[in-house]
Amino acid sequence: MPTLKRYIMCFTLRLNRHKKLVLFAIVALTVILIHRYMQSDHYLIEEFSFSLPPSQKSGPHNEVHNQGHARITQKMKHVSEEESQRYVDYMAENFIINFTVIRNTASYALKKISLHNVGQLKIPYFVWSIYFYDITFVGNSRFPYPMGLRLDNAELLIFHEGGNLYRLQPTNKFPPTIHPDDRIEVEYDAYGPHVSRYFSFPNWFVSCPTCAPRILKCTQGESLDFVEKLSKVPQLKRFENDLHKPFTVNDRFKRNSATGNLRKLPMNSVIPTPLKVEGGDGDSLLVTTGDWVINAQDFKEEAKLLAESLQLDMKKTEAVSTVITFSRTKINLPTDSKLSLSEAYEILIDPDSDTIQIKANSEPGAFYAVQTLFSLMEKEQDKKTRSVGYRFPKIKITDAPRFEYRGLMLDVSRNFVTKKDILKLLDLMAMYKINKFHFHLTDDDGWRFEVPQFPELTKFAANRCHDPSRKVCLPPSLGSGPYTNTSGSGYYSVQDYKEILRYAKSRHIQVIPEVDVPGHAGSAVKAMELRYKKTKDAKYRLTDPDDLSKYRSAQAHTDNAVNPCIDSTYEFFKVILLNLHDMHKDIQPLTYYMLGGDEVAKGAWERSPVCEKFKRDKGLMGYHDLKKYFFKRLVNELKLKGLNVGLWEDAVLNDNQEPHPVEESKKGKLYTYSWTNIWEWKKGSLAYKLANAGYKVVMSPATYFYLDHPYEPDPEERGLYWATRYIDTQTVFSYQPDDLYRNRGTQHNGAPMTDDILCSGGCPPLKEPQNIKGIQADLWTETIRNVDQMEYMLFPRLLALAERAWHKAPWENIKDLTRRNLKQQTDWEVFANKVGHKELRRLEEKRVKYRLDLPGGRFSNSILEVNTIFPGTPTEYSLDGGKTWKKYDPEISTKLQHKGSILLRSSSFDGKRKSRVVSVD
Repeated sequence: MPTLKRYIMCFTLRLNRHKKLVLFAIVALTVILIHRYMQSDHYLIEEFSFSLPPSQKSGPHNEVHNQGHARITQKMKHVSEEESQRYVDYMAENFIINFTVIRNTASYALKKISLHNVGQLKIPYFVWSIYFYDITFVGNSRFPYPMGLRLDNAELLIFHEGGNLYRLQPTNKFPPTIHPDDRIEVEYDAYGPHVSRYFSFPNWFVSCPTCAPRILKCTQGESLDFVEKLSKVPQLKRFENDLHKPFTVNDRFKRNSATGNLRKLPMNSVIPTPLKVEGGDGDSLLVTTGDWVINAQDFKEEAKLLAESLQLDMKKTEAVSTVITFSRTKINLPTDSKLSLSEAYEILIDPDSDTIQIKANSEPGAFYAVQTLFSLMEKEQDKKTRSVGYRFPKIKITDAPRFEYRGLMLDVSRNFVTKKDILKLLDLMAMYKINKFHFHLTDDDGWRFEVPQFPELTKFAANRCHDPSRKVCLPPSLGSGPYTNTSGSGYYSVQDYKEILRYAKSRHIQVIPEVDVPGHAGSAVKAMELRYKKTKDAKYRLTDPDDLSKYRSAQAHTDNAVNPCIDSTYEFFKVILLNLHDMHKDIQPLTYYMLGGDEVAKGAWERSPVCEKFKRDKGLMGYHDLKKYFFKRLVNELKLKGLNVGLWEDAVLNDNQEPHPVEESKKGKLYTYSWTNIWEWKKGSLAYKLANAGYKVVMSPATYFYLDHPYEPDPEERGLYWATRYIDTQTVFSYQPDDLYRNRGTQHNGAPMTDDILCSGGCPPLKEPQNIKGIQADLWTETIRNVDQMEYMLFPRLLALAERAWHKAPWENIKDLTRRNLKQQTDWEVFANKVGHKELRRLEEKRVKYRLDLPGGRFSNSILEVNTIFPGTPTEYSLDGGKTWKKYDPEISTKLQHKGSILLRSSSFDGKRKSRVVSVD
């Protein structure tokens, strides 16, 4: 001990003797450590934060938002709020964005954002953020990154705002000034390939903590001019062995050449093809206003529809001529028929007696008979009298649909579709006898129908805008921009919804509302959390506040699953579904509702204390058991008799991706929609497995009927391509619902399908064919922001869906592959000619912006040859680089003395719309 005392005393004396030197060393060391700390992530993440305006200081999102701004150091003089807004306004006008894909690999795409200051103003360092969209996971291997994704140059960080919205923001290493003509480049990686310009989104915007957001002008609108065109192999191929490539004009010519031009169609040409047609290509009769009447002993509403269209009077008359009669009569169908009898009809048009007879088993059949008459008739106008008449062929048609369920699903959550456009779509569905409207009303990106008890669902969750407080609206997504005046916002009031129901009912279309749960429920989760914070009433809360689960959905949402272990979740959905029931009851009673159940992210509820206890108490194991419990309880608690429930197929699968057995009490009442038919995923046979397990099945295979996929493997085509690279109209037409294994398609990379891959997940036979109820096309709207884009993606492909849903072609019964393919091609030729020579004109009369398929062409021995996939579609050519255009006439050989490229394009019949331009050498 004395020795220790002497040592301490000695050290103290020496310290006093060199006090100045020691202090200097300590100060120097402190300065070095502080400098290093300020340059480190720890300082940037934990120590520095900007004060935010009062409206932005609360909420869980702002904790991340503040941490993001914490990575920035003010190195310049203070910039006032007014100056910050002025700089943001300037950036929006004068920053030119260039976005490009550098290359794709099997797991990610490398992308680049370039910012160019083309104005004359110097931008000092301040806290700005540029918000952009990427539909995949940015920095996938490093996700999540709540403190920001560090980029190679470390001058900028990317933050994930939620869903597909990201934020680009400067760090303390960013230059103190952005000078005129300065360029800033950022490279980042994102999950999956990016091989289409339309995989990008418009309406990027810039803001700051105290600023109003402004859309970057160069990204505004639908042109996507700021996205560089993809033309190089690393940009066009999804992965190294991707065999798909954009079609050349010569490729299209060869493909189109397989379809001969029939020049003139017989008058009996109808889509979808009737069951039995006799006559139709000889005599005809002319129905004129004033001379003809309609006698509707039965089916008065259906008769009224025909009377209004033909401008005829409805009178009860004993006249035996110049009369159209409607009568309820049993329609005789083949004895072995499995056709839908309730929708059967018969038409007899007899010029000899000047009569048209319409017979049907019930109202839907009479309605479809009227639709067939609309398709058969040709409008005539007498030049002398200027009277209008409608010519019909001498014909007898007996008809009924192969499937009772012929559906279209429309997603209005990702991007809203107005009531007016929904009504127009219902008219178009009725034209082609599609009778089920699957209405996808809710998802993460928006809640779209009014529930009076919960105003937050429409005041908050039906709108998207830039709102860091998260009290006004959902965040922007999918190119909706920072304001609420875009397709990102909107909802149907109770009256709107009822009007849609009435309209659908009058056209014999059943509306099937979908409230997607327990995943895909981000809009509801956020709305009800906002309600809880306002009212402190937890009765309808959808989350466990102590849940620490970490997960990421397929659409990059981290907070979109309702909690199945709390009573308040069920109380909420009882209110929602009973509201839907009440809206339907006096118009179109609700007999079927859709609960979704797809893509619930793995990891949801794993760290919820409530669920941990709940699983122990109920003897449940995990994720799949919780989903099964959720749907069983929800259905049971509704206690509404006579209701069928629909679910996406993933909702009823166990850990081994096999269907749960159907409980005896639920048999015949549970419908599943089978969509993941990708053979490489070992799920191609799920539709049969579900049917064999006792579920009623609607076949909705993604590689055939997901009409949000592109028409061609072209970078200029809109659409997603996760299931298949493209789906053209002939692909939809070729689907064979009665034999799942004939729908082989190709492998994901475009190579021929092999038997080993086809049956890698098993090829069980269909033991319960009565459980296959029909087919459905699905239109998800991630890349669709207006009605023109919606119609482009639907038409003409939806006509092929209608054909397969209503009519079973004779070639479907041929077992020999070679003979079947030959007959299928012949049938396709007839169908394609119907579309090109007739149906496109009908769509045009309805002001439908259908897709104009690009022409094929070749130039040989001075002769220009041009064709289209739908014969009869107008085409044009230009010899002067597009300055002037001439109509191409396939009847006349176009001999040209021309060197260089000839430009080609398709045209609508009225000449108002043109396709993209292609060139032929």
